[in-house]
Amino acid sequence: MFTLGWRVLLARIGTVVDAARVRRAAWIAVACSVVVLVGAVALQLAFGWAGTGPARPIVVIVLVSLGLGSIVFSCVPTDRPLDPAATINGRQVRPDWQMSVRWSVQPYLGRRQRPVAPEDREAVLTDVRLLQRGLIRRLTRLTPFLGGIALLGVAAFVGSDLRPIGLLWAALYVCTLPELVVRLGRSERARLAALSADPPAGDADTAKHGVDGSKVRLPDD
Repeated sequence: MFTLGWRVLLARIGTVVDAARVRRAAWIAVACSVVVLVGAVALQLAFGWAGTGPARPIVVIVLVSLGLGSIVFSCVPTDRPLDPAATINGRQVRPDWQMSVRWSVQPYLGRRQRPVAPEDREAVLTDVRLLQRGLIRRLTRLTPFLGGIALLGVAAFVGSDLRPIGLLWAALYVCTLPELVVRLGRSERARLAALSADPPAGDADTAKHGVDGSKVRLPDD
């Protein structure tokens, strides 16, 4: 599932993330890292906050600069904007933030694969598409953020006499990233199963649908 999820991530990341915004976020992160680096060096020369020795201060300052730069990168929006903006009753909706699916779709996203029933086929295809976008969006935001936290944790461990328990906490959060990739793989498995499933008998009701293909109930319904 991890391999399948990784392939989906590489194939669809361009539909979720805007390359121009990524470059802008990278430049901002680099600028912040340089400012932190200069400030950290000045503080080290004045107060020796990063420790003593020939190598420890350099390692700590570099890790802190990279860690804060990664966190800044994760805070700058890199999502590809929805065009046109999706609205329901005049209020904007963001289907790219969706991380949940309907109850009828959830059984197909479990650890074990199961065939998709014809009556659930359209629901799976609709919800999984949005779920994959939400998972990719979360991965692109969490990866630099948690990476920055991990670098700061390593810097704190190297620059002081802290016990390695802090590193274990940082590693625990970083380990959530592979789980998101696995969820992405399971969603793709369900999507492929839905594509191979027989469509339901009769004509599907397609009178009223939202921008993402799901049914939207209007006030007068």
